[in-house]
Amino acid sequence: MHPNEISNPTEIQWQPVTVKLRGGIEKKVCGPLQGFEILSRHMVGPSSNVCANAARCCRLAMERKMTPEQARQAFIAAAMDQELRAN
Repeated sequence: MHPNEISNPTEIQWQPVTVKLRGGIEKKVCGPLQGFEILSRHMVGPSSNVCANAARCCRLAMERKMTPEQARQAFIAAAMDQELRAN
């Protein structure tokens, strides 16, 4: 990719994280876009500071203003805060 090209957020990936959502559904999260969607749709307390920070980090990673790994760590912290199993 050329340095001046704007990447599609779906192209940004991190080491996959598997979370077990309420209801027992397992979801493999491979990047900040998927992480943001999980935070928006499946977290019980998205207004919590940990979840809000993780959503912000995922958004920044999609804009390439934060590394995907930093966003991944914030996502894992939010999943743990919500008592979801993250592997």
